[in-house]
Amino acid sequence: MKFKVKKEPVKIVLTLLCVFFLVAGIVLLLQAWEQRHYYLSSSEPENSNPGELYYNGEWYKKKKSVETILLIGVDKYSDPDAVESYINTQQSDFLIAVVADHAADTYCAIPINRDTMAEITTLGLDGKKTGTTVAQLALAHTYGTGGKDSAENTAEAVSKYLYSNKIDHYIAVTMDAVSIINDAVGGVTVTVLDDINQDLVKGETVTLMGQDALVYVRARGGLEDSTNVHRMERQQQYLEGLKKAFEKLAQNNSSAFSEVLLSASEYMTSDCTVNELSRIYNLTKDYEFKGFVEIPGESKTGEEFMEFYTDEDKLREIVVGLYYTKVSE
Repeated sequence: MKFKVKKEPVKIVLTLLCVFFLVAGIVLLLQAWEQRHYYLSSSEPENSNPGELYYNGEWYKKKKSVETILLIGVDKYSDPDAVESYINTQQSDFLIAVVADHAADTYCAIPINRDTMAEITTLGLDGKKTGTTVAQLALAHTYGTGGKDSAENTAEAVSKYLYSNKIDHYIAVTMDAVSIINDAVGGVTVTVLDDINQDLVKGETVTLMGQDALVYVRARGGLEDSTNVHRMERQQQYLEGLKKAFEKLAQNNSSAFSEVLLSASEYMTSDCTVNELSRIYNLTKDYEFKGFVEIPGESKTGEEFMEFYTDEDKLREIVVGLYYTKVSE
């Protein structure tokens, strides 16, 4: 017995199969496009996936020559008898991302407000990640033992803040280190920006030595302008003076960098050894310093503490300029 196959159902099935494969093909093409191209916008921030991004009407690709080192000033003195716990009270007093472009032989410094509201990872009492929360970046360091895990948590938070651009290395120092490093370079000369105490009077030019250096970069409460934004101005001024003092010292001492690091190594936490940090210094010491890059925003009084809200449009502009180059270039 012969069976006859009706042609209409066959045609319908073939048509449906064609439509299915056509749709599947379009989806795959769109996925491939999205993997290669993504947008840096307020609704879809840039991430660390490889590819190109579209920003302000032009295509950009990520630079391979950029290295970022995060400097963390920890708001504490060293305590050799401290008991390890995965929750601590040690906040980041200042944060500066140093971005070096090894292709252009340049570097710059990005001061980041400690009060910046951003996504940080939270840790439980056992040290394991429990989730994320939006809080001041300074609080990222309070999760962990106060050592490498806290520094790494801070570096992760800053990386997210910079649209997931990698923090290659970190150096965290306690308050003890400020005076030691300051005196190791022979003191730092500044023109005092605030009436802080009888030794630090606004308008006077002084060479900071010992504890005066720490007082100058930390003073905040009780001043005419007690905002962290203003304190960051003093910290930036101090760092510029520290850079000049160190460069003067290094003119006649080729091992100055290692000596200064070793003098404060007891109060320092880093993912690099002194030799590795010396390698980075020797690689970049002749680079052109492009200056400090300000991230604008607005400070507001929160429920308990001051909160700084970043100008996201400006931050995107900064990130694209430092970490990306136009496809045509």
